[in-house]
Amino acid sequence: MTRKNRSPDQEMQNQDLAMYSYIDPLTGLNNRASGEQQIINVLEGDDPAGALLMIDIDHFKSVNDTYGHAMGDRILKRFAEILKSFIRNEDILMRLGGDEFIIFYRNFTEPDQLAERCRRIIEKVEYLIGDMVDERIGQTISASIGIAISGINGNDLKTLKDHADKALYYVKQHSKHGFLLYEDGVDSVHEVSKHRGSVDISVLKTMINENGLDRGAYLVDYDSFKNLYRFLSRNLKRIDTSYQLVLFTLTLKKPATSLSIINLERQLGRLIGKTLRVGDVAAQYGRNQYVVLLSGTNTDNGKIAANRVTNNWLEEFESSCNISYEIEDLCDDKSEIAL
Repeated sequence: MTRKNRSPDQEMQNQDLAMYSYIDPLTGLNNRASGEQQIINVLEGDDPAGALLMIDIDHFKSVNDTYGHAMGDRILKRFAEILKSFIRNEDILMRLGGDEFIIFYRNFTEPDQLAERCRRIIEKVEYLIGDMVDERIGQTISASIGIAISGINGNDLKTLKDHADKALYYVKQHSKHGFLLYEDGVDSVHEVSKHRGSVDISVLKTMINENGLDRGAYLVDYDSFKNLYRFLSRNLKRIDTSYQLVLFTLTLKKPATSLSIINLERQLGRLIGKTLRVGDVAAQYGRNQYVVLLSGTNTDNGKIAANRVTNNWLEEFESSCNISYEIEDLCDDKSEIAL
């Protein structure tokens, strides 16, 4: 019996189905099977150092009970976007299930740095998700985090997950809105580091100040980018700095699977972060675009920076897709590039 040749459309549909078998459909993150296998591969490889963070949303059940599951889904999507803003290309982010997520930070194991990272995650969750609910909830929507370090708290995924989960459970039972590093021994844990409602100004500056892992442009989620854009637009007359708004767009040269497109988008974010300066800010906009604020530039040298991104892109990915950009001065009039 002769097999019929499959059409290109059928092949793409099959590839998309395969992709969806390891992508969480709600958040677009790795699902449990995919994320766990990636972590196992790291732990069984030559460079297994890292920290596993188990994270969940405080009072998420109250969100569903008060506002319904549609709002719950919106919050899960926003939560996923927040977590994405705290990872590098080499890190692993997955949705474990429900409102539980895991980040595996590769080669990032210093407890003080992990503590600062957890504080920043919790701060951002409370700020961005707090805006989505009102007083009916009666509680602060925040995050709790349990941490286990490979090589110290375990060498395999099951052990690390068990210990991170134990630390997370302790946080949930004793405080919420906090994080905890598991300590080997008699089921003991470090004292809960809880986000407090009031701080002194030196602590506040430390919490606000970026202490990221990467150099180059600051990559944020789109909602944070909009807030920054609006703030700068309102204050341009009082700020002695010029800004340019750049919109990069990818155009595929040939049909591609959804997974290939997602990978290209991630590569563009990585390249923008590496190519531009520390004072620049970027965020993904839609499925094939990134928007960037260039600081301290005019249109001419702004184009030089944008061309550097496009040239670097074409060196690596010219065979896959084209890249183009639009650039405008940020002025107190409304920009034609709609945000």
